Amino acid sequence: MVEIQLLSDLHLEVERGDNPLYEFDFPACAPNLALLGDIGWTRDERLFSWLEAQLSRFERVFFVSGNHEPSVATMVRIGTASSLIASPNVTAWFCTQEESEALLEAFAEKSVDLRETDKSKGEFIFLNRKRYDIGPNISILGCTLWASLNPENLDILSWSLTDFKRIVGFDPEGYQKAHETDLTWLKQSVETIRNEEPERKIVVFTHHAPTVEGTGDPKFIGGPTTSAFATELTTNPWWGSPIALWAFGHTHWCCDFERKGVRVVSNQKGYGDGAMGFDAKKVLAID
Repeated sequence: MVEIQLLSDLHLEVERGDNPLYEFDFPACAPNLALLGDIGWTRDERLFSWLEAQLSRFERVFFVSGNHEPSVATMVRIGTASSLIASPNVTAWFCTQEESEALLEAFAEKSVDLRETDKSKGEFIFLNRKRYDIGPNISILGCTLWASLNPENLDILSWSLTDFKRIVGFDPEGYQKAHETDLTWLKQSVETIRNEEPERKIVVFTHHAPTVEGTGDPKFIGGPTTSAFATELTTNPWWGSPIALWAFGHTHWCCDFERKGVRVVSNQKGYGDGAMGFDAKKVLAID
């Protein structure tokens, strides 16, 4: 059995009264931790300090980038992503999605070096269209899974989504391209495992939701921005076995239900003291 503690949407970059930024204490309840996006800004070194602290508490930390990770990051050019992390001058306000991903990849590389010098440190796995085999019969597939925007609502989405204001060079066309790239990778990965390794179970970690009903506040379902939060994937022929579980974030709505043979789960803190149903001790057990 594999046990993974599940958290998302911690928004460590947001002030909460007297609570310092980039501080969130929670008990370690499993060997593995999954952080499914909107944890904090990649331009802020305090995010990586917080992540490094988790490597002392968990054997593995799985990380999926959300739409907030690249919202604020560096425009300072120092050379490599590794030097960006190490530099005290990373204080500018915007970056591209690619720059944010480079910072996370650099931290993943840094975590390898940390483990070489300190064997007690855990492994950091940046799930950016990445497969990770956690056991002889369980594979984890992870990516952001940018949602598929409804073309009928693009005018509203273009001015209402902060992603287009706070991520350099990101527009509805780029958003849709990112969705298609993520979705194609997921589909191909699932079908490859299904055809070549049918004994394996698949666990999918994404930031955006894979189905609409039950994954967000019902009062927003059917509204003009719904398509920016969830994409209906359950009608696809590749949905179902061997996918056993699909966990996500982004909607600030906690849920745990089964849809067409797949367990769909989220455990999202959101802003303030936490969304209804949020449990910092929530653990997923996969046989």
